[in-house]
Amino acid sequence: MEKNNLTNIFLFLITLFITGIILRLAQPVIISILISLLLAYVMDPPVALLKKMGVPLWLSVLITAFIFLGIFTVFGIIIYSSLLDFARKFPSYQIKLTAMLTETISKIQIYSDEIFKTDLLNELKRIPIASIVLSMAGSIVNILLKFLVVFVYALLILYGKYRITRKIMRSFTREKGKKIAIVLKHIDEGLRRYLGVKTLMSLLIGSCTTIILFFFNVEFAIILGCITFLFNFIPNLGSAVAVLFPPLIALIQYGSYSRSLWILITLIIFQNLIGNLLEPRIVGQRLKVTLTVVFFALLFWGWLWGAPGVLLAVPMTTSIKIVMANIPALQSFSRLMEKTPKKEKTTANSV
Repeated sequence: MEKNNLTNIFLFLITLFITGIILRLAQPVIISILISLLLAYVMDPPVALLKKMGVPLWLSVLITAFIFLGIFTVFGIIIYSSLLDFARKFPSYQIKLTAMLTETISKIQIYSDEIFKTDLLNELKRIPIASIVLSMAGSIVNILLKFLVVFVYALLILYGKYRITRKIMRSFTREKGKKIAIVLKHIDEGLRRYLGVKTLMSLLIGSCTTIILFFFNVEFAIILGCITFLFNFIPNLGSAVAVLFPPLIALIQYGSYSRSLWILITLIIFQNLIGNLLEPRIVGQRLKVTLTVVFFALLFWGWLWGAPGVLLAVPMTTSIKIVMANIPALQSFSRLMEKTPKKEKTTANSV
């Protein structure tokens, strides 16, 4: 009996090791598929609406593809021009930031080491941010090709997921096929609800950030809004980091601490209103994962895949939780990952 247990543990460790190697080596392909899956669920609502109106599936997918392709093209042009503007203006920002740091360090010179001060400012002057941004903008053809591949994957997933039930019913017996179809339907509804609403909320926060920055006349408002949109997929930590960039840019641009403070306060208010009040009401508490799970997910996927892993960690972990919640054998693990509702906490304390 002990020998069998040791063999099972050994086989599990080998499987885990091989899976890790595959995930590492196949990183570009897997990340493309995951982004495609996310994009497919973002594009799903218009397809579902058109299907309800009696439009054939292939035509619904085609119409949705053209709509989103147009949206992405417009946003791509705006972001591209904003990046070029950022690259042009960054040297002046670098000079202003260096001057501000010099003034600040000179005020606390008693507590600072002279060598540290010189090294810090010299290193700041050497950062080739403008050339990095220009090289990114220059490789726009490569970025477009990768996006088109991801977009085609997303359309295939979107088209295929509406036909999967029919294929299952043909492949299995009626009773077994019906059970599998029901489970897949629940998984699909959960993923659609989470990924769709999360993307919508992130887009809302990113748009509000852009509008607020335009109101305060802060430069690079669109880029900062896009950064906020992406970082909002990382609960708590991402939002906290994203909210710091706009006040910093405003401080360098105007040199006014009061303006930067007002921007920070306004952004925090909007982040909390949308993230802590609106989003939980729409998404639901049971789709929220604990902060511990979020931390370990960010740590693991960030180590494995770098920056793309950090951005995909929480949506991917929540999606895995949704899948496990609909498989009877894995429901206990799903409940371990979710936040405990307040009513349950109160009951536990009273007992």
